[in-house]
Amino acid sequence: MDTFIELKNFVLDELKKEYASTIITLWFAPMNILEVSGSEVVLEFPKNRKLFVETNYLDSLTRTFSSVMGAPVNIRLVCPEDDAAFEKAEEADPKPEEPQKPAYQMRYSPNYTFENFIVGKSNELAQSVALSVAEHPFHLNNPLYLYGSSGLGKTHLLFAIINKLRASHPEYNILYVTGEEFTNELVDSLAHHKPMEFREKYRNLDILLVDDIQFIAGRMGVQEEFFHTFEALFQKNKQLILASDVSPSQINNLEERLKTRFSWGMVADIQPPDLELRTAIFRRKSLDYGFELDYSVLTYLAENITENIRQIEGAIKKLRAQCLITGDPCTVQMAERVLGEFLKTKRTEESVIDRIFTKTEKKFLVTKEDLCGSKRAANIAFARHYAIYLMRKTTTLSQKEIAKLFHRDHTTIINSMKVIEEKIHTDAVFARDLNMTIDELSKD
Repeated sequence: MDTFIELKNFVLDELKKEYASTIITLWFAPMNILEVSGSEVVLEFPKNRKLFVETNYLDSLTRTFSSVMGAPVNIRLVCPEDDAAFEKAEEADPKPEEPQKPAYQMRYSPNYTFENFIVGKSNELAQSVALSVAEHPFHLNNPLYLYGSSGLGKTHLLFAIINKLRASHPEYNILYVTGEEFTNELVDSLAHHKPMEFREKYRNLDILLVDDIQFIAGRMGVQEEFFHTFEALFQKNKQLILASDVSPSQINNLEERLKTRFSWGMVADIQPPDLELRTAIFRRKSLDYGFELDYSVLTYLAENITENIRQIEGAIKKLRAQCLITGDPCTVQMAERVLGEFLKTKRTEESVIDRIFTKTEKKFLVTKEDLCGSKRAANIAFARHYAIYLMRKTTTLSQKEIAKLFHRDHTTIINSMKVIEEKIHTDAVFARDLNMTIDELSKD
């Protein structure tokens, strides 16, 4: 594969974590990488997209290219010399088929399989029961409930189940959604007076997979609807598969009857990978990206990157991008140089996040559970806005990443920023104290 095409794919993969697929397709996918020279990256966009991207997404592109390449870069946007030819060629590209595709076909990659899910002590139970459900749905493990921290492979297993079921049972009606999507779809159906269509869709499935089910916590109307959806499917012996960042009993503000039902079948957790598993994952991921790492590099990476598989993938992409650009083999020295600041930043941000929660708890006399829960009392809501604002100003976390920390969607983050900014403009004392706190956190 061409070097620049591969680099573009790495960048698009990272942008997909922050932006909806429609934005990716419309604004980012048309770019071509023309040149990488030192710290400058030259990107080519069609004339009818360049100005909008430059105005709205240049910072995102700069941040993402810098992250993928492992060093700060400057982005320069240009138009094709023959823009008409460029647009004509773009129109000639085959467009993805859109007709009546089942949701599962548009939501996940067929690359997520049981064959490429690397098994170790930390995830062997989850992998085993997931495979059992894929081979024999509707039996013992119903519902199947997987839980573990972000980036450990829960979604991989959900998609692996779908892939295997579609291969062996193409007649099954399968739906994968997130807890947020279920919530939004329900709200939309009520707003348009179409609750029966919603129920018809969800209660006539063979397999329902819900990722991030904890999102429905604290939303009484949504929990009520999901309870009846669960009951309808379970009574008809249909398969339910749920995933969350915590066990059912640990989901705050979730009705007891749902906690009970989530635990009826098999509950399996996924722990962070140990050194042996991390080494195996690094080796597998590097081979997937077309280059083999020396054992010394594998050891360095496995000893220093310990959190989750998503972080492992990010590190491999950075190293691969550096090798593509420089043409040099990957060594421990390259890994230290390219990933050293990356690792330092990750550790520092974790510390900053912890300190933000601590400072907010003390300042507003609330708990972390209050901030991340569903309580809407004025003092708790404002404290939540305050903590969110600090995270946006002192970390590199995206809106979606911060929203997930608080068990909310990205619109909450936008609203929090507006609330605090309005307070800054009307309260000079608050503004001064807030700036002092930001300065203090930024120095760590």
